[in-house]
Amino acid sequence: MSVKVISIKAFGSPEELSVTTVEPVRAGAGQVLIAVEACGVGLVDVFFRKGLFPGLSPIGFVPGVEVSGTVIDGAAEWIGKRVFAKVDKGGYAEQLIADVTSIAEIPAALSSEAAVALGINALVAHFSLLQGRCGKEEQVLVRGAGGGIGTMTAQLAKLRGAQVTASTTSPEKRSMLSALGVRQFDNGYEEYDVIIDSVAGNDVTSFFNRLKPNGRYVLNGVAGGFPLPDFAMPLVTSLQKSLAISFLSLNSVADSQLMTAMTDIFTLAVQGKITSVIDKVYLLEEAVSAHKRLESGKVFGKVVLKV
Repeated sequence: MSVKVISIKAFGSPEELSVTTVEPVRAGAGQVLIAVEACGVGLVDVFFRKGLFPGLSPIGFVPGVEVSGTVIDGAAEWIGKRVFAKVDKGGYAEQLIADVTSIAEIPAALSSEAAVALGINALVAHFSLLQGRCGKEEQVLVRGAGGGIGTMTAQLAKLRGAQVTASTTSPEKRSMLSALGVRQFDNGYEEYDVIIDSVAGNDVTSFFNRLKPNGRYVLNGVAGGFPLPDFAMPLVTSLQKSLAISFLSLNSVADSQLMTAMTDIFTLAVQGKITSVIDKVYLLEEAVSAHKRLESGKVFGKVVLKV
């Protein structure tokens, strides 16, 4: 029986995503075969679709780097369990092979959609806050607070005891962030101990200037585009403030650390300490619409594909 997937026909617009089928595969040693129930849709998938990664061929490429579903083959101790998996590609599919080192069990109280909406967004938020050494009572600014990473960063920073400020001018997103417990919104001139940024863009420099002495800036995404080549010059000209900038990619974190953190994040969600924020759920066959939604700028939380 063939397996339905969403593949890229050619680099370009969302319309280049198409429904096709592939032959089923079997799990090898140290792997599991997952019957996918939900898949996260993220900007990395858009970058894949646009061909922004060197050496990538579009023909037959299946995007999707995070899924949730039930293990149906492979490592015996995992069969029948619902899991979250972080993978390199292939998530937009009815079935997926994953290494056992890159999966975490999903608690019964969480839906597959809720689990994948936490997923990579919550992991990026968690490790960004660790890298930024976010401490209790510190002033933390979250850029892109209405996005998938931003909504998780705001919630996890609050759990760490930080004073969280969101950077968004949208009245609708401010209202939704308030429902998540965020009460402060950026006024354009306040200074911060830590800034967590998933937006980047040409105006990154203006935010460097708003770090307090010994302030830390963590850049974990480029939703607003890449910064200018000389974007870090303010850090040099403000040497006396001892500012620090760092970059966060989950590729630099070991799978064991990622899955341990994922398990802890699931526990926080079950305990009601954080909320899985889903913008909209589409069917797998509606991947084109999901990508259009993601690129609309109106997303609050995570866009999810349901199989």
